[in-house]
Amino acid sequence: MNTKLPGAAYDNKIYAKFSKNTIEKKAQNKKAFCEEFDIPCPMRTMLLGVTLTLSSKNNAELLADILEGILVLDIHVVVRGIGTEKFQHILGEFSEKHPKSVSIVGDSDETLRKIFAASDACFFFSGGHENEVLAQSALQYAALPVAPKSMRHIVEDYNPNQESGNGFLFLDGNFWSAFAAIVRANENFRFPYDWRNIQKMAIEQ
Repeated sequence: MNTKLPGAAYDNKIYAKFSKNTIEKKAQNKKAFCEEFDIPCPMRTMLLGVTLTLSSKNNAELLADILEGILVLDIHVVVRGIGTEKFQHILGEFSEKHPKSVSIVGDSDETLRKIFAASDACFFFSGGHENEVLAQSALQYAALPVAPKSMRHIVEDYNPNQESGNGFLFLDGNFWSAFAAIVRANENFRFPYDWRNIQKMAIEQ
């Protein structure tokens, strides 16, 4: 994808349009998305979107390694089913073994928009121009990026003391740093008022 999506306030393909002033409508998208794709993700559980192409070029190995760790967290991962046969197989097997933790949906423009509109956060396991475009789109749907520090010109690491930032950064390619960033995102998600404020900062960009 080389162009940004229209954003939640203007997108006719999502379940309910929303802006920073109507951020509560994002919950409607999450509920409807999970119902449409039969995803067992309660509203109190963080929905973590994965929209990058699953390939070695994108370092999808980092995602594959992190999935085991995610099993111990109260997180549900929804994966856009695009990538090489190797990683589609890995993710498919994992989803079959752990359907309460990982779901795979189809690859279409409409589904991509719905993932962003529904997800509480999105995991970007690799940088690069095309992935940065996706991260910019995620911000416009208030799907907070968990992203490598190479995206710091797009994503500002959330600082709870200053109440600033629009996502959660980690060291590029570093498993423990990426896992810690996901944990930080999940911990902040548990505080709805603070989370909505971060979402508003994201969608303003």
